[in-house]
Amino acid sequence: MSRKCIVPRGQRGLKMEKTVQELKLLIRELILEIGDLKERVASLEKEVKAEPQYESRSEVELIKLQGEGYEQLGHIYKEGYHVCPVAYGQRRSDGCLFCIAFMEKE
Repeated sequence: MSRKCIVPRGQRGLKMEKTVQELKLLIRELILEIGDLKERVASLEKEVKAEPQYESRSEVELIKLQGEGYEQLGHIYKEGYHVCPVAYGQRRSDGCLFCIAFMEKE
């Protein structure tokens, strides 16, 4: 058997009116907060535009950096150490196909 809460029509109407007023107040507060946030975003966008932008490295510079890295790997390999991901840094007694393939791949 279900029990329903019986509320006289006058009280139900007052409760609904109070809830509607609370919702309207909440909506006003949210609208004000959104306005503040929009102003903050605009301010931050201006700051970002005013800051000097860093130039990205050119392709030539990146290739030079990559080349230096592979030169270092070549030196490490010649000194007798693995440069392959399988055994990186371990002492090597003979040639390692993984190391050679790794250096040739790049």
